[in-house]
Amino acid sequence: MDNYSAISSLGTLSEFLYRYYGRKVIILLDEYDTPLQEAWGYCYWQEIVELIRGLFNSTFKTNPYLERAVMIGNTSGHIASCEAKESVFSDLNHLTVVTSTSEIYGDCFGFTEEEVFSALDEYGMQDKRTDVKRWYDGFTFGKHMDINNP
Repeated sequence: MDNYSAISSLGTLSEFLYRYYGRKVIILLDEYDTPLQEAWGYCYWQEIVELIRGLFNSTFKTNPYLERAVMIGNTSGHIASCEAKESVFSDLNHLTVVTSTSEIYGDCFGFTEEEVFSALDEYGMQDKRTDVKRWYDGFTFGKHMDINNP
């Protein structure tokens, strides 16, 4: 696939979905940083940065069919992450960065203990509370503790 097709792909898909459903799209992009990690390790950094910068611009900045987007990455502390923030995101001036220490959305990275226990109660599985807590509990986001299985 040529770079132009790759760069315009999500914007084009957004347009098609908008035309069909008559609503702007929500884009969820998980592990956006994986190609950057690979590029850093295998020495094609500049090529991937140019591709992703164009993709992000056409998908997130200039896309008239976009309602909102969520991008999730995992490269905290890696040199590629620092470099990416300066080059890949340079066109995106309307980002809100949320990390595992942020207060905003802290209870949205998984299920709260209250939500899990409520679901267990609804299905008559109160006796599983201890097991479920042991299996899936233990994450903290901001000041929210006891977040289950993000």
